[in-house]
Amino acid sequence: MRGLLHGIFILIVINLVNSEDSRRLLISSVKKYGVDHFQFVEVGAGTDNLGDLPFISMALFDNYLTENGWNVLSVVTSDKFPDIYQAYWAGFLETNATYELTVASWKNTVEGLCAEPLSADCQKLQSYLSANLKYVISAAIILGRSDPFWHQIYLQMWQLKGISDAYKQIFVENSTIMTPHYIYSLTEEVLGIYLLQLSGDLSEILQALSLNTLVNGVNRFGVRWVASPTCSALVKLTHDNVYLSHVTWAPYTSMLRVLKHYNFPWNMRGQDKQQIPGYAITFSSYPSTISSIDDFYVISSKLVTIETTIGNSNNNLWAIVRDGAGSSVLEPFRVMAANRLANNGNEWVSYFRQRNSGTYNNQWMVFDANLYSPGVKTLNKGLLTVAEQLPGIVKAEDVTHVLEQQTYWPSYNLAYFPLIYNLSGMPEKLAKYGDWYDYQKTARANIFRRDHAKVENMATMHRLMRYNDFTHDEYSQCACNPPYTAENGISSRSDLNAPNGTYPIPAFEYRIHGGTDVKIVDFALIHQMNMVATSGPTYDDLPPFEWSKLPVPVPRPYMHPDKWMFKPIMTNFPDYTVTPQPKLPTLLKVFPETA
Repeated sequence: MRGLLHGIFILIVINLVNSEDSRRLLISSVKKYGVDHFQFVEVGAGTDNLGDLPFISMALFDNYLTENGWNVLSVVTSDKFPDIYQAYWAGFLETNATYELTVASWKNTVEGLCAEPLSADCQKLQSYLSANLKYVISAAIILGRSDPFWHQIYLQMWQLKGISDAYKQIFVENSTIMTPHYIYSLTEEVLGIYLLQLSGDLSEILQALSLNTLVNGVNRFGVRWVASPTCSALVKLTHDNVYLSHVTWAPYTSMLRVLKHYNFPWNMRGQDKQQIPGYAITFSSYPSTISSIDDFYVISSKLVTIETTIGNSNNNLWAIVRDGAGSSVLEPFRVMAANRLANNGNEWVSYFRQRNSGTYNNQWMVFDANLYSPGVKTLNKGLLTVAEQLPGIVKAEDVTHVLEQQTYWPSYNLAYFPLIYNLSGMPEKLAKYGDWYDYQKTARANIFRRDHAKVENMATMHRLMRYNDFTHDEYSQCACNPPYTAENGISSRSDLNAPNGTYPIPAFEYRIHGGTDVKIVDFALIHQMNMVATSGPTYDDLPPFEWSKLPVPVPRPYMHPDKWMFKPIMTNFPDYTVTPQPKLPTLLKVFPETA
């Protein structure tokens, strides 16, 4: 679907929920006047026929939260319009379509972190984030015309401005105000909705700045404001297929989830018309958040990018972060730039390592499906690239040979490269706490080593990634009372640990925290840009999670169902660049667990 070059242009917002009587289609016309400017006028319409409508941006939203735990969003833009208009209206429409979810997500996660009047620590945080954003916007404006990395950063700033305006219910009536200066106002809003972009970075920014009142603070649910995400991931080869999966570990208050598909035919640079290879991205995410945060991406370049957090426990490295406000780009923006620009693993790393912020320090896996052929035992070099980040360094290697030898690559929050492992402070934790901090001996390393061979198809991959049998599995045992921890599964269930138990490692304790999903693709789904996904904590061998049955009662978060017991689904995002869409597509379909 593409816009026309003359006459009336259409900006489409589609907010589609399950019941037919709540379906609505909002259209804004865009009439060109002069040479470079457009007028934006909101118009209502009630038709499902989209086939011939020109548009700048279209957002299609399905709310299946009570049915299967997911919300689904597809945002598409037209290359007939300047990149900044595409980016701005994509952000605007996303928040417009998910407004109630966005408000609820804010209230469930960061509301109250820095309430007025600002504490001393909040003033320091505000100063740091504002200085960083001023640097990023200034550099992007100056360098974006000729530098691909900075052009993608610039467009993300416009996307954030669209999100901010929609959240504040500001509608831009014409493009004359959409000058580079317009996005500088983001620097005055860093403690607002911008924080939704920083779920991964924020905890390490607070540690680096020694903002201890915020590091140790909890919200009204008893959950730490900035609990750092921790996850499980697996790349698994079978005799005729490859499976890639990711399980997010996070506070359960964050479970207002959105499966997204972005189709943005942006240019490589501001001054040319060469389209980015990663114009389309399917990923798991959150309301009004322009990256995954989990992270799990399936990209039109046929790359799949996944991470698990390794963190940093070396306090000597935080000085790099403290001094980096005026020279670094925070992790989610670098990730999305790399996702859009890279054709292979080496290119992805080259973009990602630029302006390293040293925050949200992860192990990244970049799988290049262009180099994979089902059934072939000898793998092409460059198939799997792994990159690990700490402040001041990104270490990366082609690890295809490891995948070929083992037939699997596991990831579980410990660094693979000895240089990164040692630099991150893990030897000290190993000496203090034992094998749980050993890359080869930690619980999930042992479980993956034992069970990866059980994967034969999508159903068995799903089973492994949801695995947690902590009261019976030898690898879940610990010097604890009771003698095991639900932290030690592929999908954690720390809410099942004893509130009054005795645990030698803080992560083993009772928390409203655990695996909150699973996402899986195989070779076919990579090419279709869809995924299989299940929302909520695992219940395969355990009771389903229910807010009302917590041993330490807390208020139920906004918009959350009480009981999280949902079946797998498969996304059904259409290919807007190939197939006309005469009707509104259904973005999800039921996935048979036995497939």
